[in-house]
Amino acid sequence: MRQLYFSERLWAQTAFLLLALIPVTLAAKALDPRMINDIPIWTKPLKFQVSLALHFATFAVLATLLAEKTRRAFWLAGFAVAASIATMVEMAILMGQAARGVPSHFNEATVLDQILYALMGIGAVVLILPALAMGVRFLFVKTSARLTPGLKLGAALGLLFGFILTLTLGGYMSMQASGHWVGAPTTDAGGLPIFGWSRDGGDLRVAHFFATHLMQALPLIGFLADRAFGAKSVAPRRLVWLAAIVGVGLSVGTFLQALSGQPFIG
Repeated sequence: MRQLYFSERLWAQTAFLLLALIPVTLAAKALDPRMINDIPIWTKPLKFQVSLALHFATFAVLATLLAEKTRRAFWLAGFAVAASIATMVEMAILMGQAARGVPSHFNEATVLDQILYALMGIGAVVLILPALAMGVRFLFVKTSARLTPGLKLGAALGLLFGFILTLTLGGYMSMQASGHWVGAPTTDAGGLPIFGWSRDGGDLRVAHFFATHLMQALPLIGFLADRAFGAKSVAPRRLVWLAAIVGVGLSVGTFLQALSGQPFIG
């Protein structure tokens, strides 16, 4: 088995810890009848646990593809520690606010709520910073038997585009006093199944979702394309670039769609 270094172990442990919280949150959801925005109060912490577990698992896996010198570097360990701490603070606030029966996002009702929401905003930036650091490294690292050309390009573009779009689109959404709705009733009831996106108007969460998950989609496409066409073929890299263009276009397009007050799927 390939040796795991500090950052990879910490990211994997963070992912497992988030997964371990899911049964606890499901139990709370089953026992607690309270609602926020007309949906169960524990729905948001649950969604964040699933999403962030995938986020950190992605970091853990992709980091193993970098050169050993980079994997052992102090700066990468620093990013891992900062991101993991930020996530635990984020999760504590999400679950704590749910326990209090108040919204965790777009909530400035009291000074405490304002402080907690500001901390979540800072934490959201910190927990995606490793994507920027590793994305830059993937641009310049050499290919290998494990890091084939399509996977290398997919990791670089996925992490960098995912970071930039998540920072900008998510940042814009976080500053909206009206929340993630645009021209829609301020309720999550009747939203798109699983995702909960509004079907009655614009919802800024759609673009945020597509932006963030470029970090998983593009490396996976590169990995599969290398195996389908062969690492020596130019097809995997072309396919990754095409997927990146589509992914960025989808993120920006759904953002503009939401701003116009139109639902992603009505």
